[in-house]
Amino acid sequence: MPDYFKNTGVKYLNMGINETRSILPFDLPNCFWWRAPSGEKLLAFRADHYMTGNFFGMESPSIKEAKMLEHLSDLDAKKYPFDKIGIQFSGYFTDNAPPSTAACRLVKEWNEKYEMPKLKLAVASEFFEYVEKNYADKLPVYQKAWLDWWTDGAGSASRETAEVRKMQNLKQVDEGLFAMVAIKGGELNPNLQAETDHIAENAIFYDEHTFGADESIDRPYSENTAHQWLQKGAYAWEALKMQTLLHEEALARYQPFLKKADFPVIHVINSLGWKRSGIVKLFVDFQVLPINRPVKIIDLSTGLEVPAQMIHKRAEGAYWEMEVKDIPAMGNKTLKIELLNEPILLTTEDPKLDELENKFYRLTIDKLTGAINSLYDKELQRELIDTQNPWKIGQAIHETMPSRRKYEPVHTSVSNVKIETGSYGSVWKSIKISADLAGMGKGADKSQNGLDVEIRLYNNIKKVELKYTAHKQIITDPEALYVAFPFALPDSRIVFETIGGTLTQGDQMPGSSSDWNVAQNFVSVRGKTGQIVIVSDEIPLWQFSDLNMGKFERYPKRGKTWLYSWVMNNYWFTNFRAYQEGGFSWSYQLTSSRDTSNTFATKFGWGERNSFPTRTFPAAAKNELKEVLSESLKIDGSTNVLLVNSRPALNGKDAVVLHFRELEGKDADINLSSLVAGRDIKLISIVNAMGKKVARSSASLHFNQFEVKFVELEF
Repeated sequence: MPDYFKNTGVKYLNMGINETRSILPFDLPNCFWWRAPSGEKLLAFRADHYMTGNFFGMESPSIKEAKMLEHLSDLDAKKYPFDKIGIQFSGYFTDNAPPSTAACRLVKEWNEKYEMPKLKLAVASEFFEYVEKNYADKLPVYQKAWLDWWTDGAGSASRETAEVRKMQNLKQVDEGLFAMVAIKGGELNPNLQAETDHIAENAIFYDEHTFGADESIDRPYSENTAHQWLQKGAYAWEALKMQTLLHEEALARYQPFLKKADFPVIHVINSLGWKRSGIVKLFVDFQVLPINRPVKIIDLSTGLEVPAQMIHKRAEGAYWEMEVKDIPAMGNKTLKIELLNEPILLTTEDPKLDELENKFYRLTIDKLTGAINSLYDKELQRELIDTQNPWKIGQAIHETMPSRRKYEPVHTSVSNVKIETGSYGSVWKSIKISADLAGMGKGADKSQNGLDVEIRLYNNIKKVELKYTAHKQIITDPEALYVAFPFALPDSRIVFETIGGTLTQGDQMPGSSSDWNVAQNFVSVRGKTGQIVIVSDEIPLWQFSDLNMGKFERYPKRGKTWLYSWVMNNYWFTNFRAYQEGGFSWSYQLTSSRDTSNTFATKFGWGERNSFPTRTFPAAAKNELKEVLSESLKIDGSTNVLLVNSRPALNGKDAVVLHFRELEGKDADINLSSLVAGRDIKLISIVNAMGKKVARSSASLHFNQFEVKFVELEF
């Protein structure tokens, strides 16, 4: 057993299987070594159903002998390789049951009556210890992803799922901010760990795989259904509420390291581990950044003007997007707000209703659907849409089924499409589309269409953004909503970010989820000469190559590079929501490049989903701003090592923990050094995920292919 898993405390993985709306990996219970791309492995067991023992009556007055012996006979027929097996059961015959003492009496009576098979009540590890001791070198090894069939349920509560996704990225940003405070020697709240644990616990309880009562579909309006969903949904809103408050605390703790000047300034912070450029979103009071007179935003490190565009305004201020370049890793950059005594110049660009173009892309809009029917990449000199697909880029698809147990989908799209000019500014220009769509209707105030879409083309960066708003009607008949992205590149395949790394379509355990997939931060269409990368901050579910409901492929293969974002559904017949309602907004950001690396796709995805915190200060008399760029930690070396997360160490230590991952399957080296005066690194240790020390290290760290390391820096 590799030291990595021993020292993290992760040694065995025990799985109970429920075949509902899925197919089973393996045709019998199976122990195997599950190997990560890095080569590390752990001992896993695909058991039978998590209530197999209940099928034998382990919580009842007596054991059903025939049922048990029939099961054991079936294992023999399938050539089960061991003379022991671990059987799971619940305290009574239902999911998530508390323990029961009935099994103690039943096991005792059985063993007194029968010579074999013998029964024993045991903890899960006992079976693993037996297998490891007797069969460790005889077990099969699998280096495949095990994708979950039940993740489609997240689409039955799209609003809460979106908020938890965004909250988790904000948590990542804020932990980085707190780590920067710690590196600089700032003061941290002694209750910080308890607060972050509380947020994480709520997010985990929301992400647990079911979303409501067993009667949630048959009786969607019952009191029990309402109570259970409100309790479940409350975990999402509690996590969001507490993380929003913690975000303000993170900025307040970092604020002493930001300086004022005798002119208004905006400090832009990057709490991730690499130098980033991107779109900064912020709210600024009119007294600091007025909209009734010309202003310039100046990057004080370069003297260049920063493109800025107002999104919308309130009574006291406005929301802006600014295009900021080269914000230092785990550092910040300062912008100057410069008020001008010149007339406001209006744009003279002639807007078009069906075309947007910049130096990177030329896209045209189909007037019947409002979707993109051509996306030409000037760098790759290629059309990126596959015209063989009946759907176009960004086209909404409504799907219905005759029943939840009969997969015969019917697909329709938008009607009554209206196209109008959007915004034309220094950051982006856009086209707006409104349309009718089945399942969607006007809000109570009649201010919304069935579906509104804004397509933005950024002026100076290679990015297209699609922003959607819909008003969902309450419908309990089975239905779903998709958005199509039928891309095409020569000799390409679909690659997406899953938990802890990247995965190519079809490279998974046979029998694991193939009708749909969950992407963490990006999906890529990747060929030999380029790749297209798409990100959604809100929507995790995707169907690849086709609309796949009901295929249940045991051996999925790589297919066409057609992507379908699965926005929402109500397809489960139990435990999930029967309907969704009200306004909901979601978005996609896409780019393309000659760079076909995991690193490019990962950093684009993470960069889009992890925001840049900001602090804006009004002019302060007699304040001289000496530092316009600030960094707290320097990470030199291979660019294919990603800083996944940074956070202060546990137990109030003057230390931070850094979580790294190698992305490309290549050996890599990095060097760490403090950039804060008087804050030298005293000790570097390799730790596990819980912060327990594994080994001492130098400032130079070596990574094997796809290796993950947790590193503690003490100051």
